[in-house]
Amino acid sequence: MDNSGKEKEAIQLMADADKKVKTSGSFLGGMFGGPHKVEEACEMYCRAANMFKMAKNWNAAGNAFCQAARIHMQLQNKHDSATSFIDAGNAFKKSDPNEAIKCLNAAVDIYTDMVRQTRSCKNVLIMLVLLFTPNAILSLAPCL
Repeated sequence: MDNSGKEKEAIQLMADADKKVKTSGSFLGGMFGGPHKVEEACEMYCRAANMFKMAKNWNAAGNAFCQAARIHMQLQNKHDSATSFIDAGNAFKKSDPNEAIKCLNAAVDIYTDMVRQTRSCKNVLIMLVLLFTPNAILSLAPCL
């Protein structure tokens, strides 16, 4: 399958995941497997993100990973949420450095909240490499 095929499949997966998230919030959806549907949607977002990566659509991959991260957070899976934000940041590094920094900062916040200082520091260093200007380094000083 060529890249455009992967991209089309990823777009369909995103749409299906969006539907699952919406139906899980309804009254009947909540009664009949609401959390399970949300977990399935999260897996679908991750699969779509990886397909977007294969198609080299870095923005779409980053957005899909961000969706997965938000759902992981909703499900109280902090570590998985932070990992998805890092994956989003890595995708965005290739297309939108500012968005990459936002995602990596979200991961740093989660790891800091979980008292995982080593991982937080590693991601701050990645952000510094992306920003590598004196003003940007000073603006990140509170994270250090």
